[in-house]
Amino acid sequence: MMPDNVLTNEQNGVSQYTPDSSEQSGEYHVASFVAHAVITQLAEVQEQIKQLKGAEIHAVSPEGKIVFTIEDYSQKGIGEKIDALKYHTGLYNLAPVYHQFLPETTI
Repeated sequence: MMPDNVLTNEQNGVSQYTPDSSEQSGEYHVASFVAHAVITQLAEVQEQIKQLKGAEIHAVSPEGKIVFTIEDYSQKGIGEKIDALKYHTGLYNLAPVYHQFLPETTI
């Protein structure tokens, strides 16, 4: 049995992320990032971001800058998704902007 949060299946020079188990940790994390992509590989980088479970692209500039968020049930999950993305050959830079953690409460 493969453990949760592992990188597998190398595709386009980037390891793919296997998402967290379906068990929720009682936490909710959201983090935002700015990436700067090589113009000729902008579409590929956007597609790689879209493939990450919980990721959403909010803005893309003609110069190759991408603003996106990732939501997950753990900080580790977000970190491993970014680790999978940051080695994409089409990225100049990837910078975190914001990270918020909220405990989930029952009503």
